[in-house]
Amino acid sequence: MEKHNKAGIVLKYSDRLFISSKKIWRSKIGVWFVLFIMTLWIIIPVLWSFFSTFKTPMEIYRVPLKILPDAFSLRAYRIVLESQNFWRFTFNSVYLTVISTILTMFISIWAAYGFARMRFPLHHFLLALVLVPRLIPRISLVVPLYRMIVQMGLLNTYTALIVTYTVTSLPFAVWILSNVFQSIPREVEESALIDGASLWLLMRKIMVPMSVSGILTVVIFTVRETWNEFPFVLSFTTSADIRTLPYQLFLLRNSLGIEDWAVVNAFALLSALPILAIYFVFSKKITAGIVSGSIK
Repeated sequence: MEKHNKAGIVLKYSDRLFISSKKIWRSKIGVWFVLFIMTLWIIIPVLWSFFSTFKTPMEIYRVPLKILPDAFSLRAYRIVLESQNFWRFTFNSVYLTVISTILTMFISIWAAYGFARMRFPLHHFLLALVLVPRLIPRISLVVPLYRMIVQMGLLNTYTALIVTYTVTSLPFAVWILSNVFQSIPREVEESALIDGASLWLLMRKIMVPMSVSGILTVVIFTVRETWNEFPFVLSFTTSADIRTLPYQLFLLRNSLGIEDWAVVNAFALLSALPILAIYFVFSKKITAGIVSGSIK
């Protein structure tokens, strides 16, 4: 009788395991199916944009829609690369991005370290206040910033764009890096200070090397925002000499106002390649930096 009961218990237990494993597999299949549909939803337009760069203008407007071109042509890429201002706008984008990123990192590292290690009145309130500019739509800042820039005589200058890009990038940088610095044990700093290290040496030799993932994450996001920024360039520049790639993309239309989508997509692809290359090279460190910067 006891053997029979034990066998029955084992059988029921195995049945429960079998049922639970079936439920797990069903849930996994459901999740993968949803992810597959979402991936297709994203990839198909991207593929269409990529293959449209090899089409003629009439092919793109042809119905029914075809993803692959009838014959691959490099006409769109030649138009973009041979355009008069493409390389000038590329230089402007690189210059503004590099200078703004360097300034953002230098300021945010010191500000984040202050929030992470120093305690002063309204500490948490001020740290939360730093994030307020991120909650305000960027376009709503154009009018007051424009008035300030005109009054200071900085309209149509690199300085106006660099200062604007730096200030708008600082909130995210300070927020991420302050949490990254908080995750570093205080004992490491105390040991260095006891050995006679100055604050500058402490930051250069200990804090910054131990925060590489978080710093790299901030650098990538700052580069992305600066490289793709459009409203400020549109509002604060009047000359083509200091305009950037997003502005040129906005102007890519013929005299009739009909876009040549092959050229537009080729221009957009060439503009996005540097950011995509940087992201794919440092993707693991970016993920690690976001995680370390979001956990105190």
